[in-house]
Formats: sequence, C-alpha cells, structure tokens
Amino acid sequence: MIEIRLVLPNRREFRRDLYRPGVISLSRILWGSTGAGLFLTLIALACDATGVSVLYPPLAATCFIGATCTYLRVARPKSVIVGHFISAVGGLLGVAAGEAMFGGTDLAIPAKLGLAVFFSAVFMQILDADHPPAAATAAIPAILPLPVPAAMLPLHMAWGAVLAVVFTVVWNRVWFECPAPDEGCPRSWLNLGMDKPDIAGTGICVLASLLMCAKPWSEGVYTAGLWVMSAGLAVMSLHHFFGARVLVARADKCPAAAPILGRSGPIPGSNTKEEKHEQ
Repeated sequence: MIEIRLVLPNRREFRRDLYRPGVISLSRILWGSTGAGLFLTLIALACDATGVSVLYPPLAATCFIGATCTYLRVARPKSVIVGHFISAVGGLLGVAAGEAMFGGTDLAIPAKLGLAVFFSAVFMQILDADHPPAAATAAIPAILPLPVPAAMLPLHMAWGAVLAVVFTVVWNRVWFECPAPDEGCPRSWLNLGMDKPDIAGTGICVLASLLMCAKPWSEGVYTAGLWVMSAGLAVMSLHHFFGARVLVARADKCPAAAPILGRSGPIPGSNTKEEKHEQ
C-alpha cells in the first residue's frame, strides 16, 4: 500500500524505513527534487567555468538518484564514479565494434547501441559498480556527437560523477549519514561504513577533479588531474578482486544443504519438490 506523508522536512522523514519507494513524502519531494535540479545546475556551471565537458543526460539521472534514492546500493560513490567511467569505455568500444561489423549499413546504429550497452553492463558488473544511469553514458556515443575527444570522455564523465557525489554528500548530510553505510561493512576511515580502498579512491578522485578544474589556466595541472583520476579509478575498480572468492561448480553438483551466508539448510529454490514427485 502506498503511504502519503504530508510532513515538513525533519530527520525522521529521512530515515531508511521512510525514505524509499512506496512512500510519497512531502519532505522527499521538497528536498530531493530541489537537490536533483540543483546538482545538475551546479555541474553545468562547473563545466562552463572549467571547459571540462560531460554528457548531461546520464548525469541528470545520477543527480536524481543521489538526491532521492541515496540508500540504494547504486548510489554508492564507487558505483557512480566507476560506473560512468567504465560505461563510457564500454560505449566507445561498442561503437567501434558496431562500425567495424556493420558500418555503412542500416544495422550500424542499432548494433552500436546494443553493443555499447552490452559492454557497459558487462564491465559494470565485473567491477562491482552497477549504476543504471551509466548505461546512457554508453549509448549516447552511438547516436550523438561527443562534447570532447573520445579518448577524454571516460575521464570527463568520471569528473562529472565526482561532482555529483560531492553535491549529494553535502546536500544530504543535513538530514542523515551520507554516503549511506554499505551493508555489512565495518566502520573504517572517517567513521564511514565503506571499504577503505573505496574511501581512498573517492578521495583521490575528488583531488583529481580539483586539478582538472584548472584546465582554463594550466594545461599541465589539468593533465596531472587526468592521471590522478586514473589512479583513483584504479583503486576503486580493482581492489575487490584481491579479496574475492572464486567459485566454479556446476549447478547440478551443488549439495542441497550447502550453507548460505553462514547459515545451514536447504537452498531456496532447490529441487526438493521435484525429488518428492520423483518418489
């Protein structure tokens, strides 16, 4: 059932149990909608002032998520920053592949779009950086002119994503902890509920964004910012591989009572019913 809450902004209205889909909250409408529009306005002003161009449509969706859906996992700083970066890479790769296979035919644009989104989806999932708006970052190069040289697009989109994250954190901390703590992640640096490499990578990317803002005055500082941004992205993108557990097993070989997340018992959706029918 939909719940409509006509309550002016206060801390209670922004707790996780109320700040979610299914609750139409006056507080959420006022604060979230204002924030979403303000974030994109500030990004556009920053682009005009610095000459660091980005694709606005996907960042508009990111601003909406940051302002109104902050508790979602896709709103994590890693998901936002790495998601836009790697989707731009995937989009450019998809455009190149589509052109190579179908260039000059009626299938060129559909193929480019499909391959761009395919590669971005693959890369985002591999890097544990799912961010739905970033799929638009991948698709746009297939149909529209780019505001920057293709080689610069991924790092410029990371820059825009960093701005969106910074605005999100500053805006939402008036009412609640932001970034929202990752589930099951212990408190670490700065008392944040995030993995230390994600905190470090975000900090490096913020520093890189400041350096990139010097583009109109110093090409050297801007270039240094591009390299620093690459380092921050590498930290956030790759650290989870070092502690990952790799499982390789056929589904029909998995025991029905294998433990899940530290619990023992049958796997949900197991073939218990089928076994009973066979008997």
